[in-house]
Amino acid sequence: MPTLGPPVRHWNFTSFFHVIGEIFDRAYQGASLGGPPATGLQTVAVPPGGATIVEMKLDRPGHYALVDHALSRVERGLAGMLIVDGPANDDVMHAGQATTK
Repeated sequence: MPTLGPPVRHWNFTSFFHVIGEIFDRAYQGASLGGPPATGLQTVAVPPGGATIVEMKLDRPGHYALVDHALSRVERGLAGMLIVDGPANDDVMHAGQATTK
């Protein structure tokens, strides 16, 4: 915890945003909607002070971890959870053991 008096130093690293279990359908670097998006990405780089907009179609309910792909940062708390509700879609994936046909 910072204390009064001495300077406090803060810096941002470039983040490599990733949602475990999903692919970004569209990503707008710099949060700019004026140009064409990048498509089909797993991870997007977000520079310090920057922003990025991502879009993805979720096909299954569940808990999706939001992480910096520099995964060592997760243990320091840089993670979130996207909780998605809705009906299961067994055409995409099913729970339990795999079946062979």
